[in-house]
Amino acid sequence: MEGLGIFFSVMKNIITLNSSAIEKYEWEIFQGYGFFILVVFLVIILYAYCFHLYRSERRGERDYEKYARLALDDDLDDSIVENKRSA
Repeated sequence: MEGLGIFFSVMKNIITLNSSAIEKYEWEIFQGYGFFILVVFLVIILYAYCFHLYRSERRGERDYEKYARLALDDDLDDSIVENKRSA
């Protein structure tokens, strides 16, 4: 738990613009915790996005199979995937 104390003291020094008070080992601990927090945040965002895609396809709002065929059906005379409403 000492690492978390160092993490928050470095955060306080960064917020107060007192970067000269941060030691090298404190900065390394801060980077380690920061990287871990960033990775956890990005994993949560990824799973939320996947859940959103799954739920919208399950509800019938979008059909992502049609979008997957865009790479194969790329001629000028191919059918339109989705009609957009004009403003």
